[in-house]
Amino acid sequence: MVNVYPIETLDHDKPIFYYPKGFTPGISIKKVAFGTAVIDAVLLPQPQKKDIAVISKAVAEKLRLPETLNKIGLFCDADTLYLAPLIGLFTSNLIDSSEKPAGDRTRFYSKLLDTCSSSGAVGFLFTGNGIDWEHNLIKGYLFAGGKWETRTVPFPNVIYDRLPTRRSENRPEARLAKEKLMKDYMIPWFNPGFFNKFDILNRLKDVPEAQKYMPETLLFTSVDEARRLLDKFGAVYLKPANGTLGMGIRHVIAEFPGSTCYCRFRDKNGKNKLLKFSSLDALISNMFDEAKLKKLLVQQRIILLKVNDRPVDFRVHTNKDGNGQWQVSAIAGKVAGYGSITTHVRSGGDIHTLKELFSEKKSKEVERKLSAAALELSHLLEKKIDGITGEFGFDFGIDRDGIVWLFEVNSKPGRSIFHHSGLRNYEILTRKLTVEYCIYLAEKAVLIPEEIYK
Repeated sequence: MVNVYPIETLDHDKPIFYYPKGFTPGISIKKVAFGTAVIDAVLLPQPQKKDIAVISKAVAEKLRLPETLNKIGLFCDADTLYLAPLIGLFTSNLIDSSEKPAGDRTRFYSKLLDTCSSSGAVGFLFTGNGIDWEHNLIKGYLFAGGKWETRTVPFPNVIYDRLPTRRSENRPEARLAKEKLMKDYMIPWFNPGFFNKFDILNRLKDVPEAQKYMPETLLFTSVDEARRLLDKFGAVYLKPANGTLGMGIRHVIAEFPGSTCYCRFRDKNGKNKLLKFSSLDALISNMFDEAKLKKLLVQQRIILLKVNDRPVDFRVHTNKDGNGQWQVSAIAGKVAGYGSITTHVRSGGDIHTLKELFSEKKSKEVERKLSAAALELSHLLEKKIDGITGEFGFDFGIDRDGIVWLFEVNSKPGRSIFHHSGLRNYEILTRKLTVEYCIYLAEKAVLIPEEIYK
């Protein structure tokens, strides 16, 4: 278990570490490690018998410890004392700036790194271009005292993947960094990639426990197949397999089998439109080119619960905690804008807490159903996904009969729901659980690596 203590630096040129009064490293400890950097050092009890770790300047400099460090986690294995741990947040498009190195993402990152610090860990941002493979060093972006700074740090104990887009994920430097750090250096890397909507649904199709949550969904192969689903349910959604923020979704309605079709959508100017077509073939020919058809999903329309005559769906976040167990970390209701086919804010939707939408009794019932579904699916999904998973963002619907439906799963869920003042505690919890899981992974990778890499 990682124990956290205040830490001070002693102006001494010998490699000495004075361990706190409440910490017993054992007589076999001869080395001190920070990230993947390791040096020989002398370990001695704190001379004043205080619960404070004291590290000599020689150790701090050789391990490249940040000067701003005032709290640190400690754990031991074999002959080595491990400090922190060191947590790398892998991203892209960073610039040298003391205020906004990651642009609009900077605020989230600064909060996450503050959470690292308060938990006794050291966190930093980095990109694939900032890695010095020859010397096992990284150009890291650290946050302390309200300011950002760049400094050279060792390779981390664990990596949290926060690449912002699929494009950034496919860049050569990102692919190289991921492959080498995971395979050659055996550094735990969690949330390893973006999901394709259909791929996730396809992976779950043979899992009996998941079927009750799954609306019927097809990858578009022909107009006839899409028409079959449309005639079966009276309405379907056509959506891009790799779409985000509700962009490109079409709601198709047929009055009766084989009839003319109506298509509801949001145009490029942000206006809600309703068009009539003589056939589904005409609709698809008008709305989609060949390239888009290859990545188009056809999904059963679910008649959702409504509040004030506006459809409601739900975002549920799950995170693994400091014991590696799944926890529900956030639940929010999303109410569709008037005339909109989605609940996204950019389409006029609103974010609400469950208590704002429902009575106390109803909100508890909805929370119970969504939590049960999210936890069950988290356990099922991690068995079907390569790599280490630590968080999911689920988009659920509940129909008029109270049945929970899964619409989408996100491996890197957005944070927009946390702009709502009633959801701030959830925002704090998601950060806290993320850091706790990073610390858990770092410790497991040292103490019981077979549990991480099984």
